[in-house]
Amino acid sequence: MVRSSLLAAVLLVSVAPLGAQLAIPGTGSPITNAGVARAAVTVDSVFLDRQVSMARVDVGDFTGYLLARLGVPPFPDSMGFRVTSDTARIRIHGRLMDFPADSRAELGPIFAFLDSTSAFTAEISMPQRDGGVMRFRLERLVVNGFPIPEFLFLPALAEYAKRYPVLAQGGRDFLVAMPPEAKVRIGMGVLEMRMPK
Repeated sequence: MVRSSLLAAVLLVSVAPLGAQLAIPGTGSPITNAGVARAAVTVDSVFLDRQVSMARVDVGDFTGYLLARLGVPPFPDSMGFRVTSDTARIRIHGRLMDFPADSRAELGPIFAFLDSTSAFTAEISMPQRDGGVMRFRLERLVVNGFPIPEFLFLPALAEYAKRYPVLAQGGRDFLVAMPPEAKVRIGMGVLEMRMPK
């Protein structure tokens, strides 16, 4: 169940031309346990302790933080996922083999016909970023440069939505609470958080 939360979070925590969506190997921020700690300190300094009114957190660190909030256990820092962002999208890049073995087995119905070295990108938008909620939405999955039709992955997302109450819209949206007066936006490689003074 915990491994499946990693799968759900990566699928959720996912329009430029296809060439712009594919990560150049080694680009982007890794998802690490140290990044989870860095993101937690930054988020707390703005939203809880209110030590600063604005801060930016690395998008890879914040992705790890969200995975931890979803209940994913500490993961190996050798995990091959990389995270990039611009002002419109967060993109999680990796290979199918980067998922733990049991998560790959759970992905079987969707990706059983693909080689485990296949590259994927999960594109995620943030349609809501105020009013006490950060809403992250999986916009599409791209494997080896080709968009995966929604009918292949929406049934799996619906199953995750039954298990995790922070998922909405049939598992496509990941909801994260924040103070009602807070504002958040996606930037180049960062998530920016603001609180009124």
